Amino acid sequence: MKPSVLAIADSDSYLKLATSFLHRLGPEWDRRVFLARTPVMPTEAQIAAAFEDTDLDPQMLEVINLSQLDADSVHEDILFASATGPVVAEIYSRILRSEPVDARRTALISALPGVAYPATQKGWNYRRAGDAFICHSHAEARDFSFMTESHSGHQPTIMVSKLPFLHCAGFPPEPDQKITRLVFAPQAKVPETLAERESILLALEQASKMNPGVEVVIKLRAKAGEPQTHLEAYPYDSLFADLQARQKISRESRIRFDTGSMSEALVAGSALVTVSSTAALESIDRGLPTMVLSDFGVNRQMINTVFVASGIIGTLDDVVSLNFGAPSKAWLRENYFHRMDRSFSQSLEILAQRANAGKLRTDPEILTFIRRQPLRHRLRTALPTPLVKMLLKLRRNYRQSRGNSAKSMS
Repeated sequence: MKPSVLAIADSDSYLKLATSFLHRLGPEWDRRVFLARTPVMPTEAQIAAAFEDTDLDPQMLEVINLSQLDADSVHEDILFASATGPVVAEIYSRILRSEPVDARRTALISALPGVAYPATQKGWNYRRAGDAFICHSHAEARDFSFMTESHSGHQPTIMVSKLPFLHCAGFPPEPDQKITRLVFAPQAKVPETLAERESILLALEQASKMNPGVEVVIKLRAKAGEPQTHLEAYPYDSLFADLQARQKISRESRIRFDTGSMSEALVAGSALVTVSSTAALESIDRGLPTMVLSDFGVNRQMINTVFVASGIIGTLDDVVSLNFGAPSKAWLRENYFHRMDRSFSQSLEILAQRANAGKLRTDPEILTFIRRQPLRHRLRTALPTPLVKMLLKLRRNYRQSRGNSAKSMS
């Protein structure tokens, strides 16, 4: 009998992780994928992009409410919670509370959809109740191993795989083509300020003017107002229209916006620029010139410290002059471009066998841990982010007013 896995995703980037993960496992596994009904559900176009380049049929995708989820609704050996932290915590909670403590038959695993370095305590806590956590580089695995040392009691096993949408076996090919297309891959969270984002658009416009034979494309995750994994305060397409209205960018600008898949954008002759997007890894994987911008800092806030010593850090001036560096082989080996053997697949198969035999055990400490999860975790799985923030603010104000009343009475 084949081992089986169910992936549950909740947003565009996590759905892509889920489909590419299942694709890499291949037909030797029975595979299903669900989409949790949450405020960050992907659009039809984003769903189509997530299934592109996989052997999975988009028609197999089922949309579920998390309230439907329990041990009786999951028949697979492994449940891959490919979702944002609060959703992972809710999935784990529902399965663990509905299965026998000493004979659990569903193994719980999770991963992050891109660069997960440096490790964060918040992200780890959401996923700590699982049986395994998948890292995608040796550097990530070392960093997350420190998290396991900071808590007594249950900790998930750290497994090392590769990002499933990276295809080269080891070192990627070196860039060898003239740049004919410049692709900018934005991120919703960084850079944060309006001025910083405008400076990127102005530099891209300058690059377009200085290099008339080069097509300039901004590859959006979503158009302004469409759902994505993280809320975006200043969408680039809206800013671009505003800069044109203020005559800072010409109405005849050759910059083009695209919302297709990243694989469609990264064709031969392309070069990629980003602040910290995982798209940098996809670009390197294809042997394309790649740059991570340092103008706004290389730090935790910019989510790009992993690229220190990579050889691909540059500035907006470098973008204009198409001055791209080459990735360091030492960095590649430690970060996402290591060679893979069968050890990850074998570990996953053993975990599936143990689940199928009912040999998994739930630590009582974990049951206590999930019962103490804050209310805001559950709210975030069902309500839009602005509404969650408003409700939490009302609760804080209520608690403060009660505290002040108690002080005035004493």
